[in-house]
Amino acid sequence: MVVIYRFNKLHRSAVGFLMAASLLLQGCGAFSLPASDTSDAPNEPLPAVDVATLGLSEGCTYEYVRQVPSIITDRIGYLPSSKKVIYIDHPDLSRQYCIINADTEEVIFEGELHRLSDDKNGNSGHSFYIGDFSEFNTEGDYRIYQPDVGYSYEFRIGRDSYHHIYEESYKAITQAEYIQTSALIYTLSNLMLTSEIYTNAYCNDAFITGGIELLLSQQHPRTGAVYSELQNPDTLALIEQELNSPANATIQTDSMISLSATAELAGVLAQYYCDYFDTDQATAVAALKAAGKAYNYIDRYRDSIPSDSLYFASSELYRATGQYRYKKAIADYDLIPVEDRTCSDYDHTMLADVAYLSSGYKTEYIRCEELMTGYREIAAEISKSSTKQSFYVQNDIKDLSEDDILNNMMTLGLVSYVLSGHEYASIQANYLHYLFGINGEKTNYYTNSMNGEKPLNTDIVKLSKLIFILGNGE
Repeated sequence: MVVIYRFNKLHRSAVGFLMAASLLLQGCGAFSLPASDTSDAPNEPLPAVDVATLGLSEGCTYEYVRQVPSIITDRIGYLPSSKKVIYIDHPDLSRQYCIINADTEEVIFEGELHRLSDDKNGNSGHSFYIGDFSEFNTEGDYRIYQPDVGYSYEFRIGRDSYHHIYEESYKAITQAEYIQTSALIYTLSNLMLTSEIYTNAYCNDAFITGGIELLLSQQHPRTGAVYSELQNPDTLALIEQELNSPANATIQTDSMISLSATAELAGVLAQYYCDYFDTDQATAVAALKAAGKAYNYIDRYRDSIPSDSLYFASSELYRATGQYRYKKAIADYDLIPVEDRTCSDYDHTMLADVAYLSSGYKTEYIRCEELMTGYREIAAEISKSSTKQSFYVQNDIKDLSEDDILNNMMTLGLVSYVLSGHEYASIQANYLHYLFGINGEKTNYYTNSMNGEKPLNTDIVKLSKLIFILGNGE
């Protein structure tokens, strides 16, 4: 029987991350504004009306009007010190625009639009103008007005512009319904990685501890393996009881066990030991013991387990213990070429790389250099392909899934942190702007579907990646 688990507790930790790395407001003129409504949609002009039949009779029709702004902004907002741009999708415009206070409707900034060259990178049929108001950094709630197209959606400029998204995402994660064991493991690992790297970021320690305690309860008593789906306490008690009389067993536990999830379990339990030994020694020690038991089980079935899961388990256990068997296994299981490193869904390669690079035990200097060089090259390629025509993101952005975009941002975040470089941080911000509204569809993908996928705010694994991406600004 499958059980759906929820957690909702609060606390905070700061865990150090050890990693070796080489390395005006313009004068406001008399800008004429029309009488403005207070809705979240622009005033003018209206797009073409969609007309569809109700099917009741040949002459019976209804009209459905959906007003979409021509002015493209980040629906979440902008940080005061960051680059701030808007786009306007229109064939021919006058060049003036202004920023107005959303509450008082006072004109507080005037700017000039610049037309972009014809876009040949995935937005054919659109003519874009760009307005850059990066110099304007006064915190508040605003709208853009341009005489030819009207008003934009409301947006915020503030140091906490993304803070409520971070909080909302964390809340969704703690209140989510968990069925798949791997989903819980991957989410917990991403959250711990965030607090390892960004020590000032909010971290819900109690949720993480509760998740680890749940995983410990899920281990098969005899083997240390874990099930693909989380089981309720009654089922777990029955499984343990039937171990003593296998002839009368009614539950076939072997078919429920997941080898890959067991490898991932070994990794996340060892990760918890490293991060929480100082603050929760009892649970941390129990987690490390259980991690070793799980690893001993999967070591017999290595040919049937994805290499990234084995690499993750070996790297975290080596970071926790320094034992030679895990160090040797790292070389055996790390089979992905350096230039192909990834953090795609349920791929634990990047998590394993960070564990190896942050280990306090002896690591291979050449291998560390190769890993960082590989990530730098991936980040440089993403950076190189970013253009104005594609909203300062890579040219083939429309061909990417939401997962691909989040994976790129996680890679940029890791490299930006290690190298302390502002270039990658700014490109990472451009990807956030793209997800939150600055795109050809003028859609906030946090709450709306991209290419038929679930919205970002309904996918727990994706939200755990977003937590990492936003961690630097918390």
